[in-house]
Amino acid sequence: MNKILFFVLIFAFCTALGLYVGARAITEVGDINPTTGKSVDDPIGALYILGIVLVGTVGLLIALKYYKGKLLFLIFEVYIIFVGSMMVWQYLLLDIFNAAPFVISQEEYLIAVLVVSLLTVVIRFVKRNFATTNITLALAIAGAGGVIGSFMGFIPALLLVIALGTYDIIAVFKTKHMIKLADESRLKEMPVMFETSSKGIKTGSRKGARKSDVLGLGTGDVAIPIIFFVGILRTFGSWVPVAGAVIGAAIGLGITIYYVTNIKRMALPALPPIIGCSIIGLGISLLTQTFL
Repeated sequence: MNKILFFVLIFAFCTALGLYVGARAITEVGDINPTTGKSVDDPIGALYILGIVLVGTVGLLIALKYYKGKLLFLIFEVYIIFVGSMMVWQYLLLDIFNAAPFVISQEEYLIAVLVVSLLTVVIRFVKRNFATTNITLALAIAGAGGVIGSFMGFIPALLLVIALGTYDIIAVFKTKHMIKLADESRLKEMPVMFETSSKGIKTGSRKGARKSDVLGLGTGDVAIPIIFFVGILRTFGSWVPVAGAVIGAAIGLGITIYYVTNIKRMALPALPPIIGCSIIGLGISLLTQTFL
């Protein structure tokens, strides 16, 4: 499959699920950010998530450097896939059961959510290939992005993605620790990237790549835009600006993948072009909505 199409489809799949989860979670969360106790429009929500990302990154880098085993990373992987996918399954199964011609109890519903979430983890490990790892990771990232996005309005979400986009540039081009994190995590089989074979890429293998060469897209490059999209939905209450932002983001992603597969194979920060094009798409959609 064409590499651009492959990653755009993953992005679209995660975004659709993430918006589904986010739209449902917005109603449950209300106007107060549960992580800060402040209004969802308070910028402190963006600082809170930014702090978690930075602390989490530092923690992973330290663990990768000093911890030589695999058990810790295995536990981390199970946790991410289980909790993230459960955020999706809780809404999907609720809708399925509500539409079913029978009635189940609250306890049966909760058991079903737990069982299906555990099966998601099991499937990931029983048949470990590109398809199962990408699909199970997509469920987890969509769930996490959708729920976190429901905690913030447009302004905090915008500030967050701009801050993380700037950080992405520094982490890839300046400190290069994001490249190290990606390479080392592959050796530990940690779920931090969507991956596909590098076969057929015109620009060849990435310089400095370790183990078998693959083409990867960071989970943050998918989860963070979802947070932004849900924030747009919460504030504007319309799918038109959301659609504009999503289309713009997909174009930004496509441009990035095209560059590394057809022009120059190198590690690039994908978040800045994704967010930049998403903001442009949002602006165009708002102008179109205003004048039509």
